[in-house]
Amino acid sequence: MSLGNPPWYETDENGKIKVLEVPAGLKFHPEVLSRGFELEPASPCKIGVVYMTSVIKEPLYHIKILGTDSEEAAVFQRLSRLRDPRNHTIPGELTPPEAGHPLLITPSLSHFESLVGFDAPLSRALDMFLQLVEGVEFMHSSQIVHMDICTSNVVAANRDIVQPYPDVKPGRAYFIDFGSSLQLALGPGQQHAITLPPSQYALTYNITYFDPYSWDVYCAALTMEETLMLCYNKKPPLIAQLYVNWLKGKERGCMAVCRCRPTARRAHQALAGILWGVRAWEQLKNALYSIKALLKMPLIP
Repeated sequence: MSLGNPPWYETDENGKIKVLEVPAGLKFHPEVLSRGFELEPASPCKIGVVYMTSVIKEPLYHIKILGTDSEEAAVFQRLSRLRDPRNHTIPGELTPPEAGHPLLITPSLSHFESLVGFDAPLSRALDMFLQLVEGVEFMHSSQIVHMDICTSNVVAANRDIVQPYPDVKPGRAYFIDFGSSLQLALGPGQQHAITLPPSQYALTYNITYFDPYSWDVYCAALTMEETLMLCYNKKPPLIAQLYVNWLKGKERGCMAVCRCRPTARRAHQALAGILWGVRAWEQLKNALYSIKALLKMPLIP
């Protein structure tokens, strides 16, 4: 059974799209039926493409209708097979070819910023950012580019939610939505600019041409910046903002290999050093506060 590439819609007698109705092709997909999934019609994650299972039945899953004209299935399958601690690809599974149109089934995780928290210690935010650039570095080491890194496409596992896959680790960040991803013949520092596929930030900033590896780093920086603005009430810590600005670089519309910002590997190495320093400072500060509090305690007669 295949209805062609998404989006899939249900329409009324006048041809108007029923936005809040699960498309029949997905509702009655053999794999959905065999697993007993009940899909949530009122809150599609991406209308006509991604739907969530019923919120009253744990564990929760996201089910994505894949486009056969993209590299998403191939990229996800390849990344999922690579066992490496730097791999931040969301665990999940592709439906078998005999089941009909390909679907990608993944756990429903939390928003990335939810694990940073509001006004949290800087080390917590930097730790999540370190996971982000680590995952980008890993993809780039395999000559894979995500091409649509944004706050909507980076999620994190919450300790309080039942997870269907044992590989999901609480407190860990994961990349989702590889619909724009590409497998490249050349690695970082060799690949020239390409025409960008549709993506969140490309549309927002009206950018059409970019070194794909540099584009991932640029989008990771924008993702960090949005997270900082949200979690620190639009007043991000200076050291974090300086790091983000370094990653963003000064774009000059490079047509060849981009040198406007660091590679993911260099970004990862630099942030690891910054995080070490921030943790050391926070521990020292906490120790000084503890000593100060002890000195203020009244003497026991």
